[in-house]
Amino acid sequence: MDSTDIAQAEIQGTEGVRYHKLLSVLDRSLASVVDSFKLEELQAIFPDLAQQIPEKLADSYEQISSYLRNSANADFQAILMQYDMESKLVDLDRLVGEAIERKTAAAGEDKQLVSSMSPENINRGR
Repeated sequence: MDSTDIAQAEIQGTEGVRYHKLLSVLDRSLASVVDSFKLEELQAIFPDLAQQIPEKLADSYEQISSYLRNSANADFQAILMQYDMESKLVDLDRLVGEAIERKTAAAGEDKQLVSSMSPENINRGR
């Protein structure tokens, strides 16, 4: 989802677009980190265990991988809750949506946007 898709979703009133995008990025990041930890690498580190008890080494790998995924996910969720990211990003979605609506409404009228005015004209308008 690029910035155009986000803007369209804001115009349509979809809330939480940025929050869901953030969760998606966190999931992909977590998956790439956990997926980079391979059983073959663990077997290379512990070749004796890989030969003597490969099932237990595979079980250990699964436990380590699961622990990494769960603890990192819990840490991400704690950070999201600590900083109240969901409500802040929903508010940001709402503000951007309102700004897009104002810009669209102003495009049909003969009003000049503040962002396109010089500082002198802004001060004169006060």
